[in-house]
Amino acid sequence: MSTRLRGRDLLADPSLNKGTAFSRRERLAFGLDGLLPHAVECLELQVERHWQAFLGLGSDLERFRFAVALRQTNLTLFHRFLEDHIEAVMPIVYTPTVGAAIQRFSLDYRSPSEGVFLAAPDLERIDTVLRQAAPEQVDLILITDSQGILGIGDQGIGGIEICLGKLAVYTLCSGLDPSRVLPLVLDVGTDRPGLLENPLYPGWRHPRLDGSDYDRFLSSTVEALQRLFPGALLHWEDFGTSHAHQLLTEYRERVPSFNDDIQGTRGVACAVVQAASRGAGLRLEDHRIVVFGAGTAGCGIAEGLVRLLTRAGLSEAEARRRLWAIDREGLVLADQPGLTPMTLALARDPSERESYGRDQSGRIGLLEVVQGVKPTVLIGTSTVSGAFTRTVVKTMAEAVERPIILPLSNPTRLAEAAPADLYDWTAGRALVASGSPFEPVDWQGSHRRIGQCNNCFLFPGLGFASVAVGAVQVSEAMIDAGLDALADRIPASQDSSAPLMPELTEVRAVSRAVAEAVALAAVREGLASRAATAEEAMERLDQATWSAAYRDLEAI
Repeated sequence: MSTRLRGRDLLADPSLNKGTAFSRRERLAFGLDGLLPHAVECLELQVERHWQAFLGLGSDLERFRFAVALRQTNLTLFHRFLEDHIEAVMPIVYTPTVGAAIQRFSLDYRSPSEGVFLAAPDLERIDTVLRQAAPEQVDLILITDSQGILGIGDQGIGGIEICLGKLAVYTLCSGLDPSRVLPLVLDVGTDRPGLLENPLYPGWRHPRLDGSDYDRFLSSTVEALQRLFPGALLHWEDFGTSHAHQLLTEYRERVPSFNDDIQGTRGVACAVVQAASRGAGLRLEDHRIVVFGAGTAGCGIAEGLVRLLTRAGLSEAEARRRLWAIDREGLVLADQPGLTPMTLALARDPSERESYGRDQSGRIGLLEVVQGVKPTVLIGTSTVSGAFTRTVVKTMAEAVERPIILPLSNPTRLAEAAPADLYDWTAGRALVASGSPFEPVDWQGSHRRIGQCNNCFLFPGLGFASVAVGAVQVSEAMIDAGLDALADRIPASQDSSAPLMPELTEVRAVSRAVAEAVALAAVREGLASRAATAEEAMERLDQATWSAAYRDLEAI
């Protein structure tokens, strides 16, 4: 690598900075003598120093700020630190700690910061803003409007932190080049009173745009991104229910793009159901599935399961009859007012209303649906803590030998149930994976690791492969290929007593398997602009892989 930067300017560039790892030759060539301690250190020693400092911090938020400061200072060291201590650091830079950091964004914001803030008042200057704020070369754009952050809702421009966290995961898991990505938050206002009334909130203090004003800003932004970064992949992240599905439908065939909350979450959930069924000897086409929480994630998972069941041999109509969705009004029925198109697609026939009992509020609640349906699979995306009660779970387990129960809401405090309780209430028969990290459970002499149904096992490989082979579209077949590859790597697919997700330390190998499957699917469908054969696709993956290692620098 070569650069014109010298001295403090070079040390201030996180993509080039090596800190104490600059060699004697480089220190002399770039005027670094006196700006660094005398010793020349290797990357491994730098990682160890930061690890010791990390261990000495008193809270997860302190550790989050420590990781952010490292990322802003030295990208190579940051990613190597994350790679070497993935189990300890990934929950800090990503979920669940990033959610708490986002809620404190107004207090913790420091300038200059990473990422690009594109505000609605700059509508007529979008190209100019992007040119001056974004990198010259961009392969992937992680874009959010912060309306549906991690179960905590509208967080204004604090959503930039979820973009930065997910991009760190991309690099960690798949090897995406961190210098060729764009974290982008769309500042379309906020409806959170605590932000609108907070003089420290650094975003646009204005009610959130909607309707034609919102649509115009979004379409102008996408058009500008296509002009400035043609072919770049758009990763839609944490858009609210009212916009997420609409944007995916509008752009999925026009722009290489995918929505991780809809397609990534559903892909991981489908991989888990597929693996659990295989390991327990259950037929996919025999499942009765209840999804508790009919928002963006829940509806996305349900649609993915419809596709999974049709791939198993059912017609689409038959597959939909195997799913029951529940929202805050109870069982979703087609005559319920105010249903979104994606919720309506999952609604049951109103004639079924009299087949169920009622809860104290007069609704057909979760317990009533479980009593009537006797589901084999129960999935939670509701963010209603403790919703899977002892009564609900025991009722399910009375009718099903190996119930598959997935409390997927995060952060941890919002999970529908604790895995230890699920094992207790089902006499250890449940097949369990969670959306947030939980400690292993000791059950009658066995030590059960709880698989975390984490999107990091799918989206990095999916996005990286799409970038590497130049996919002009992210198709359903590509997502299917990725989730099938993930399912094959889940231990429970071979042994029903094994965990329902791989170890986090295996995420790079899993991501590579997912990326290879996705790349090959893109080639088969004729969607890979940079690869015509399987061999070329594998070469593209190898060529695009970035590693956390220092490069020699030459002065120009």
